[in-house]
Amino acid sequence: MPQGVGVRLPPPAPRKEILMKIIEEKKLKGLKKEFIIEVPYDDFEQSKNEKLKDISTKVKIAGFRPGKVPLSHVEKLYGKETTVEVIEKIISDSSKKLLDEKDLRPAINPDIKLIDEMDKIVGEKINIKYSMAFEALPEVKLVDFSKIKLENPVANPNKKDIDEALDYLAKQNKDYKTPKKSEKAKEGDKLILNYSGSIEGKKFEGGSAENAEIIIGSNTFIDNFEDQLIGQTVGSTKTLKVKFPDNYPNKDLENKDAEFDVEVLEILNPVDSEINDELAKKFGQEKLKDLKKALEEQIKKDFDQASRMKLKDSLFLELEKKHKFELPESLVNQEYDQMWNQLEQQLKDQKKTLSDLDIEEKEIKKNYNEISQKRISIGLIVAEIGRQNKIELEDNDYNLALQTEVQKYPGQEQQVLEFYKKNPDSLRNLTAPIYEEKVVDFVLKKAELKDKKVTRNDLFGAESNEEKSKKTKKEPKKNTTKKKKSN
Repeated sequence: MPQGVGVRLPPPAPRKEILMKIIEEKKLKGLKKEFIIEVPYDDFEQSKNEKLKDISTKVKIAGFRPGKVPLSHVEKLYGKETTVEVIEKIISDSSKKLLDEKDLRPAINPDIKLIDEMDKIVGEKINIKYSMAFEALPEVKLVDFSKIKLENPVANPNKKDIDEALDYLAKQNKDYKTPKKSEKAKEGDKLILNYSGSIEGKKFEGGSAENAEIIIGSNTFIDNFEDQLIGQTVGSTKTLKVKFPDNYPNKDLENKDAEFDVEVLEILNPVDSEINDELAKKFGQEKLKDLKKALEEQIKKDFDQASRMKLKDSLFLELEKKHKFELPESLVNQEYDQMWNQLEQQLKDQKKTLSDLDIEEKEIKKNYNEISQKRISIGLIVAEIGRQNKIELEDNDYNLALQTEVQKYPGQEQQVLEFYKKNPDSLRNLTAPIYEEKVVDFVLKKAELKDKKVTRNDLFGAESNEEKSKKTKKEPKKNTTKKKKSN
């Protein structure tokens, strides 16, 4: 056919349903499945031709008018990649059809392998055969949730809880007063000072400040900066030698030795704050009674949150007892590996090894395996409850999860949103806790709950009210020379 001359292509024939045949279903142990599947070569050829025809109407090739490129020329240029795309599509469609017909759901992505090479399939025009191996999710027969009986722990703050919280706030938010006579700086004192930092004799950005406040022993400044101020007096000067840590936010300063020229302007002694209106004003309240009310509300929120966790733990324990099924090894191993990798990373960050732990490696692995099994068991039960009862996340749920996440990365909000837009699996992991709470609410509405009055100790054990009230304390702004606190 001369160049530039095309033919009018007939409209593509309606795409028939894919003909998929199971050649062999292997009998494997437990939840493991393997199928050998065959798809007729005619299905592949029809799909490939349709794809090439579609390309011929869109592709621009020199010497041909748009839409007039001969099919043989298109195949010469795009045949290989089209073959790959069509075979991948056929495998995807036929494997999905098999799973639907067999009512099977893989625990993780199936392992799919072509029996014959692509070149052989095309060259000899033989049927497409492939194997698909996977571990199926188990069948979970849900119990009648109305027969689940749970105690719902309920706690309300009392006068003692509020008084202990006030006492903690007073001790943690000390007042500072000038001593009657000159004295040397000691741990706990607040110093007002000027400092100027340098590395190899050169000042660096953010390394200088005037009238800076530092509390000796607060461990907010790098290295042993604070310790070297002990024994100083008002008006004294000293050169402090410190080293920036290897995880310092400013990468240019990591592991660098530095010197700070310091002048002490004032030394203030700590005094416990009195529990009065002045203490309330430190927390944005007008009167002490307002602070008490705010503390009561905050403590109540903490109690309710802890109560919810206790109730949720009880529910999960009951669900696990009442549902027995085989666990997919692949999911358990995945969870175990993730936990073990996290442990190894934590030890690496702390410059420790397994031998530094109080528990033997064998015992850790046993515990991790048990935890992994419990997590997967509960996860499968929660997923099945949601699936059978058509519990779904709404737009507001996704928006809330994303909003909470982007707040962790100020200035990078758009990048974070783009990441989750392109990574649906990561988005599912992000919204998983919200989905879990929806399922828990669904079951709790059907279960029989009986309120049980409990105390703070019942909820938090040995943890004191002082520890719970830490949430009310605001973190002060830190200078650039202060070390970054780990989360």
